[in-house]
Amino acid sequence: MDPITQGVLGASLSQSASKKQNILIAGALGLLAGMSPDLDVLIRSSSDPLLFLEYHRQFTHSLLFIPFGSVICAIVLYHVFAKRFGFSFAQTWFTAL
Repeated sequence: MDPITQGVLGASLSQSASKKQNILIAGALGLLAGMSPDLDVLIRSSSDPLLFLEYHRQFTHSLLFIPFGSVICAIVLYHVFAKRFGFSFAQTWFTAL
């Protein structure tokens, strides 16, 4: 799945579980959290140019990493984005999950 499809899927799933007045913020949080597993392409090495291919779609794309990855996303998105719109940390985590 490409990153845009991952983001759209995350946005649509988070909007389906949110209240009507929070649908835009939930969609934005779901979009960003849905695209976050592809941040593993930032793992790079100057001595091994193919290192990012070895790690891409490994641990960040596993089902066991979802709870941990969503907590990391929720911490970042809560402080940067969600707190301004009155989301609690639990709401942010559930949306990122």
